[in-house]
Amino acid sequence: MKKLLLLAVAALVAVSVQTPALAGDHNAKIEKYIESNIRGWLGSDELHAAVHQQNINHMGLSDKDIGSLDQRWRAEKLMGGGDLIDSKMDNDLSAFLRGVKAASGGVITEIFVMDNKGLNVGQTNGTGDYMQGDEAKWKKTYLVKAGSVFIDDVEEEDGINISQASLTVARSNGYKLGAVTIGINVDAL
Repeated sequence: MKKLLLLAVAALVAVSVQTPALAGDHNAKIEKYIESNIRGWLGSDELHAAVHQQNINHMGLSDKDIGSLDQRWRAEKLMGGGDLIDSKMDNDLSAFLRGVKAASGGVITEIFVMDNKGLNVGQTNGTGDYMQGDEAKWKKTYLVKAGSVFIDDVEEEDGINISQASLTVARSNGYKLGAVTIGINVDAL
């Protein structure tokens, strides 16, 4: 029993010593991937035009309106789809994002773009909710500054180690439009 306890403690120490190195390692790999594979399309006209147009369309939304839209999204998700979800999954931006995902060779697992309120604009996979503005992926990018990057911890999803990298979507002059979150298969980097 004592030997088993010592082995368990040794294993925990080994894991705790390796975890920071793995976290730092995935951050560096993702930052390199962002610079070489994401920054280019992040400045695309397709992306900027879609986010800008939704910002205009949503200019007068109140917090109550946003809450109602989020509830509608969640209800549609439970029903297997609906007009609001379709409007975000089937638009030109989502088609563009699906092309980016396909071209990544399995590195990108998902992409979703948010406007200046944190609401979905386009996406490759369905999100659980419409409002992302209350989450770190939006708060640590859009609310900070143009050029902000937030890399989340690695989590296992369906046997794949994934980290979400979120970035501010901004014009070249620094004017912030929204944010984007990209699911990265860290094992494929």
